[in-house]
Amino acid sequence: MKIVTIFLLLIVAIYAKDLSGLAKYSCLINQSIKDANSTIKKKILQTSLNMVKSKTVVKGSCWDYINRVYKNANVTKKITILKSKKSGPYAKMAQIQSGDWIYHINHSYKNVGHSGLFIAWVDKNSSKALMLSYAGEGKSTPARFRVYDIDKTYNIIRAKGDNMQDYITLKEYAIKNKISIFNAMKLVKTKKVESITKEVDGKEQVFIKLSSKVPNVQTKEQKEPTIKELMQEIEKLKQRVTQLEKK
Repeated sequence: MKIVTIFLLLIVAIYAKDLSGLAKYSCLINQSIKDANSTIKKKILQTSLNMVKSKTVVKGSCWDYINRVYKNANVTKKITILKSKKSGPYAKMAQIQSGDWIYHINHSYKNVGHSGLFIAWVDKNSSKALMLSYAGEGKSTPARFRVYDIDKTYNIIRAKGDNMQDYITLKEYAIKNKISIFNAMKLVKTKKVESITKEVDGKEQVFIKLSSKVPNVQTKEQKEPTIKELMQEIEKLKQRVTQLEKK
């Protein structure tokens, strides 16, 4: 019993001194790097890990630090997935991917706007995410890995690197364009949007090119016939049935 108690106390002591979050979250960070579905994502995540390990300090704000991560990872192009306001509307959690530079309301510090690097989900259902966070505000404190509630994310920036960065998942495309997943899949099947199929975790997944625009569709009024039109169609069908019966 004493051995167990001593062991637990040692673990608590290690985590208490682990201000960087490296000891506590190393497994999750490494898994996120391993699971990253593009070269540029892996590079961003690995760069963030290296900068925390080296206790890199950047003069400036949280924005400046994440910008340095992207710069050190040789990110030359970025795309905006979501651009909103602090008051909302806020992102759907499905829109956020590892390596994304996000802006969110910091519930743990005066509900101010804060930017950080999304690493991985800790609990997606409750919007709890592991983030690379930098205090900024002129402090010389190194960045750290920390869990935040990012339910109020209002900006998402993504590095544009290899071909996969030009694509988003079927669900993300549906959310972005405010259409159903069924209609998004219909656009894929009818080849009205550019898409690719890629194996992810042993399962085939459809990705749609981010720049693909939703084709103009008929309005609800045009889709749904009026009662008069329905009655006319019924009469035509009756006449057709009568003709068939005579043959």
